[in-house]
Amino acid sequence: MKLQYTQGKRFFCPDCLFTYFHNPAAAVAGIIFIEQELLLIKRAQDPGKGKFHLPGGFVDPGESAEQALQRELYEELGVKVVTCEYIMSFPNTYVYKGISYSTCDLFYEIKIQSFPGKWDKNEIAEVVLVPPVTIHTLEFAFISVKNALTSYINKNDHTPPHRG
Repeated sequence: MKLQYTQGKRFFCPDCLFTYFHNPAAAVAGIIFIEQELLLIKRAQDPGKGKFHLPGGFVDPGESAEQALQRELYEELGVKVVTCEYIMSFPNTYVYKGISYSTCDLFYEIKIQSFPGKWDKNEIAEVVLVPPVTIHTLEFAFISVKNALTSYINKNDHTPPHRG
């Protein structure tokens, strides 16, 4: 099989007529406030090791975005999602082991039961709370997260509507 890349996302084999469309992967992230501060994580792995991120991850086959967010927050932070409201999406590029994956990152405002007391150290190096006005000074693992947080905070005039 000799796949030829055509039309931006289409791979086609002229020998067997196999066609594969490489569509973006769906990923989810939670915007969480504890009091007036934003909960961020520092990534423990590449891509973006040591940089800031929001808790979340990829949507698995057969999952809704909301189910993926609930699963990811439980796996990573050991917390249960109380409420989950879709906010916005941004495109992103996720480079893993030299391969670039296009993603569509879905952002949700969520409320959790309590601040995470422990977390998955393989995924998360640190959990921090930051004032929302400081996000422009932080280095994020992915541009989609910085874009979403900037848009969200500007829209909400630095005041989160829900408290964690």
